[in-house]
Amino acid sequence: MRSFLLQSGGIRLPASKRSDRHLSMADREEISRGIAAGHSAAVIAESLGRAASTVSREIRRNGGRENYRAVSADQRAVLLAKRPKPQRLDVNHMLLIVVAFKLGQDWSPEQISQWLRRTYPEDASMRLSHEAIYRSIYIAERKALARCLVRPSHHLRSGRTMRIPRAPRVSNRGRLKNMVSIHRRPSHIEERTEVGHWEGDLVMGARPSAIATLVDRKTRYVRLVQLPNGIKADVVRAALTSSFRGLPAEQRLSLTWDRGRELAEHQELTAELGLPVYFCDKRSPWQRGTNENTNRLLRQYLPKNGDLRQFSQQDLNEIADRINTRPRKVLDWGTSSDAFNPSARATDPAL
Repeated sequence: MRSFLLQSGGIRLPASKRSDRHLSMADREEISRGIAAGHSAAVIAESLGRAASTVSREIRRNGGRENYRAVSADQRAVLLAKRPKPQRLDVNHMLLIVVAFKLGQDWSPEQISQWLRRTYPEDASMRLSHEAIYRSIYIAERKALARCLVRPSHHLRSGRTMRIPRAPRVSNRGRLKNMVSIHRRPSHIEERTEVGHWEGDLVMGARPSAIATLVDRKTRYVRLVQLPNGIKADVVRAALTSSFRGLPAEQRLSLTWDRGRELAEHQELTAELGLPVYFCDKRSPWQRGTNENTNRLLRQYLPKNGDLRQFSQQDLNEIADRINTRPRKVLDWGTSSDAFNPSARATDPAL
């Protein structure tokens, strides 16, 4: 395997496949017919489902409206897209000599690149990025640089013969399995016509303290769940299960959550309660905006830097009650408590 990777210096060579984002031959035929019909670039672009600037640039770079031909434009695009392209050091002998000399002095590719930029500020042909120098060393070690230096990679401080990317390796650790996307959530949940569709998240205090917050999408009714034993998945699942079991089945119809690892046991939660769980897209907390807005209200009582483990479940119930019994503009100045449990108000002897 290593000998195979050494052939490309550990650098992934670009594929020659044409991307779906690029104009196809059929697209260029449409552009040609649109020009012949006297349509503007904007009209042609609309028929292709493309940006007007894409069509305008395509026409301009291929001779303008009078000289545009679909076949020649497509052939030119294929030619320009061919990879790998000739290395700049293969075609610029002076640049090759300079780069090889500086490498021989044990300069790093970044030092060489910046020195070229300062020494030849007006001559773009005498500039080269540090990444291009690395590629020339690792991919073309037996080509241009090898004519000037023996084993160019030996002049690098690392002494490596392969490029090791800086990007972090993709890991499956901590990823949630079998998530159901929010885009598969039934459309009637969006309409907020039914009680029992919840949004949830954690409100964090001083680490590792946290509180689970649940908000009903229709009534904005809040439930707070104590997490005195931390936020590991099994602990959060058990706490949510206990909290939801305090509600009748018709008031626990679905739950939408962020992608936090604390809900890794969402399948168990669904199995125990018959409660489907939907997950937001990455970095899209606005998709459960009702919960986000409620969490901001809760910060009046649950400070970011405070130890939230000091709050008992009774304390949390009282905080939730403060919010649930306030008149809300979104509820036409009714309260969340009355909207969530309309029968409670009618049977309460204190009212």
